[in-house]
Amino acid sequence: MRTCVIYYPFMGTTIDTERLLWMARLCYAPLGVDELAAMVRGDAGPSDEALGRFIRGLIASGHLGALEHWHTSFAVEGYSRISSQQNDRHRLMKMFKEPGVYINAPQEASPDISQLQQSQRYVREGAWRYVVPPSFGEHPAFLAKFHQLQQEVRALQAEGLELGIPAEDVRFALTNATETRFVVTTNARQLRHMFNLRCCERAQWEIRQLFTELLSKYQAIAPNIFHMAGASCQEFGYCPEGKLSCGRAPTLAEFREAWTQGTRESQTS
Repeated sequence: MRTCVIYYPFMGTTIDTERLLWMARLCYAPLGVDELAAMVRGDAGPSDEALGRFIRGLIASGHLGALEHWHTSFAVEGYSRISSQQNDRHRLMKMFKEPGVYINAPQEASPDISQLQQSQRYVREGAWRYVVPPSFGEHPAFLAKFHQLQQEVRALQAEGLELGIPAEDVRFALTNATETRFVVTTNARQLRHMFNLRCCERAQWEIRQLFTELLSKYQAIAPNIFHMAGASCQEFGYCPEGKLSCGRAPTLAEFREAWTQGTRESQTS
């Protein structure tokens, strides 16, 4: 698997990418547009240390809407088709409605994440590759059968194309292990949410590997924007998985029980 961060604000310039979040100062101070632009460009404004405190304060206070102004794109290759389908679940929509428009009227919307994936219909690769789960290595006989299956699929692909069968039909024989390439564009808020879910110990191994690698790269690019980002337990201090928790952090039910017990003790003392 390989990942590459293709774009983020002010990439390739001397401007600190996190300065874009100074725009959120507009919510708390009477700034004019010129003054705001100068702060973002680095021509004026507080120090980088102050910027870091400001961004971490936004996150701690739950003002995460500011993070939606920071967009980024990353590319991935050597990832299985079966795991790439999970990205489609991250498509929350923002709705823009005119005042007085009926709720059932057509609305304009923009997704918080957009994905471009390499087509198996149009892209023909003679030496396509596939992903092998690490657990297969513990069972050599099963692993050998898996490799054999992939070679048979490869031969069947070649035969189908030679017979003139449309590539869009020949691909029906491909397995979910087939490698794919894709590009994702999203914002910092949604990306932090993806880290919450995909860096979790309960996430599928390949998905966890991808987002753990991306987390390391984004924390190097924007350490304050992705401060404390990661699995839900790392960011929030509790596990939302309930009975399925890995035990690394207390669950919400355990928090409620402790809070209830503490409340009772304080009332009786």
